Amino acid sequence: MSGDPVRFAFFAEVFAALAHPKRLEIIHHLGERQHTAGELAELTGLSKANVSQHLNVLKARGLVHCDKCGTFCHYRLTSPQVLETCEIVRQLILAQMDLASACRRQLAEVVPLRKTSS
Repeated sequence: MSGDPVRFAFFAEVFAALAHPKRLEIIHHLGERQHTAGELAELTGLSKANVSQHLNVLKARGLVHCDKCGTFCHYRLTSPQVLETCEIVRQLILAQMDLASACRRQLAEVVPLRKTSS
């Protein structure tokens, strides 16, 4: 199908925006309530300029919206689905961790091979 590359490119752009730990932290804080860039800088330990760069990436991908109020910009998530997407990924990671733990337990139960003396 000719439309698939474009569709997958859109997917990749959104996932790329979500692929940075600090952007995920910003999303977490915006999931609680709206914040200014200054508030997010305090919450994340980043400079205001760095937070603004991350917010611009999230805005460009349609994940965050800015409401201007005088000289301040209040940022909020564009949809609760942003948090739902993060929760789905969290559940996937937890399932992978459970599987890895189960494999580790099984491996620990294997009796090691012993060298035979010649």
